[in-house]
Amino acid sequence: MQRFRSLLVFVGAFAATAAWSQNIEGVTFANKPGQVFAPLRQTCQSLGLVVEWDDTTSEVVVGEKRFKERDFRTLFDGTKLVPLRDLEKFGVTVHYDDGSDSAVLSYQDKETTVSLGQKRVEISIDDQTLRAWQGQILVMETNVSTGRRGHTTPKGSFKAGPVKTRMHYSRLYDNAPMPYSVQVNGDVFIHGYHSVPKYPASHGCIRMPLYGRNAARYFFDWVDKGTPVDILGDFAEVSAKSGNH
Repeated sequence: MQRFRSLLVFVGAFAATAAWSQNIEGVTFANKPGQVFAPLRQTCQSLGLVVEWDDTTSEVVVGEKRFKERDFRTLFDGTKLVPLRDLEKFGVTVHYDDGSDSAVLSYQDKETTVSLGQKRVEISIDDQTLRAWQGQILVMETNVSTGRRGHTTPKGSFKAGPVKTRMHYSRLYDNAPMPYSVQVNGDVFIHGYHSVPKYPASHGCIRMPLYGRNAARYFFDWVDKGTPVDILGDFAEVSAKSGNH
C-alpha cells in the first residue's frame, strides 16, 4: 500500500515566476475569538503547498510538518480548517489588514487574500433543517425539530441572543434543561435535545441534535450574538430574501 496519498497537488501551470493571487473566504468561531480559519486544502493549493495523508501514522503532512487530525478544526461536514496563524509554521507570511476583515498570505511568489463574510442562519420549517453560513461557506447543515401544532415556532427575521448560555432552564416547562441555548425570540431558543425527529415536535423552540456530531454544541461554538437568524417556510423564501446563494 502506498504510504502517502496526495490530498492536493499544486498544478504546475501556476508555478510561473510571476506573482499571482487568489481570494478565499475564512471562518470564525465564537469560542475562538480573534482567530481566523481557512479551508486547509484550498488555502495550501493557492499557495503551492502540497498536503499529504500518511496512512501509517494517520497524520496530515504539509511540507515537513506533521499534524494529527485533532490539530485541525473542521466544518460540520468534516472539511479541515487551518488557523491562519499556524500557516507561519510552513513559512507563510500572514499580514492582517488593519481596519478590515481580511488577511494577506504570502509564500514565495504567490499571494492569497482570506476575507470574512457575514454570518447568517437559515431555518426551514417545511424542511426541518438549519443551515449556517459565513459568506458563501456552508459552515453546517443539520436536521432540527421546530414547534408542533399549538406551539408553532414563529416565522420572521431575528438575531441570535442576547441570551447565549451552555445551559438554560425553561421557565415555562418545569425547568427543563436546554443545553447549548441560543435565544432567537423571547422564550424561543435554538438548543440541544436528546430527541430530534424530522418533524415539528417541540413547544416552539428549535431543537438540535446532541448525539452524533453534536450539532447543538457545534452551532453554539460558532454562532455570535447578533448573527441574523431567518425562520421561514422553506429555503426558497430565505434565499430570495438573503440574496447570497
